[in-house]
Amino acid sequence: MPRNPELDRLKAEQQSLFEQKQAAFQKFKDLQEQTNNAYDMMESAWDDRVAARECMNVEFTTRQSALAYRDVVWDEYCRIRDCNNSRIEALKYDADAEHRAMQECFERASDAYQYGDKSEAPYWSQQGHEHRARRNELNAEISELGREVKQAKANAEASAPRVDFSAYNRARVAFESAKARHESAQAEFKRLKTLRDSAKIEFDQLQTRYKQAQEAFNRKVEEVRTSRAATKQRVIDKVNMALVHEKGGLFYLGSIFGQDAKIRPRNDGSGKTDVYFGGLYAAGDGIGHGHAIIDQDGTVTYLRDAWQDHDDYLIDNARKRGLNTHKI
Repeated sequence: MPRNPELDRLKAEQQSLFEQKQAAFQKFKDLQEQTNNAYDMMESAWDDRVAARECMNVEFTTRQSALAYRDVVWDEYCRIRDCNNSRIEALKYDADAEHRAMQECFERASDAYQYGDKSEAPYWSQQGHEHRARRNELNAEISELGREVKQAKANAEASAPRVDFSAYNRARVAFESAKARHESAQAEFKRLKTLRDSAKIEFDQLQTRYKQAQEAFNRKVEEVRTSRAATKQRVIDKVNMALVHEKGGLFYLGSIFGQDAKIRPRNDGSGKTDVYFGGLYAAGDGIGHGHAIIDQDGTVTYLRDAWQDHDDYLIDNARKRGLNTHKI
């Protein structure tokens, strides 16, 4: 009896899905390993990033402390400068006024001496000297305030720290580099994770389809088994019917599947009977004949259809039990 094409198709589909499923699973496992490695690299890059940031923060704090102290020093200088400059401006105004008053008094003393009452000349002269003395006092104070400003500036320049930004800049560059490496590793991890998840979904889908194909194949196998069991029973019934019509001699003539059949009991003590049918000879044997073997219990243990290859058969229980079955 020929092979069942639907069973072959379902078996091929099941095998194809199995191979696809296995390939998808291997792809998932490879991506899982790559994703794990990428995660480890991302975590390592994150540790480097954290360390670089801490180093940068230390350098930033050091720089800010130096800047803050420098600002304190220069703020003090600015305070002295602004305060003194404000005082200097006021003193200059007063000194200019005293200078003009001095000049006016000396002019009046000169005029009084030359054209007026000479007795007034000493008074205006004395007034002029007093204004000059106050002017000189004011100018001396202005000079002292100016000296204080210069000294405050010199002190600031001497005591204010020179802030070096190079250490902080190097730490910042190192942090930016570590940050870029971490972000790159993070992007690679996310990319691989997406591929891994997609591979898992693909595997799950193929696994489901494979199970469905397996179930369909098993149902078809059971269907074929049931059909073959029914066929087997029909063969037993027909052969038994043929045996009922047996004739005397070394073999018997009967019919099976509507065909003439030669029925020959074996004389080897096994109790088996060979049935040949469908051949070119009138008795059913000859070229292209089919062959059935029936044991002493009436069970068909072997069945090959007419014009069917010896390696292709419907029933071969003896082969399944590892026995040596006689073939004609």
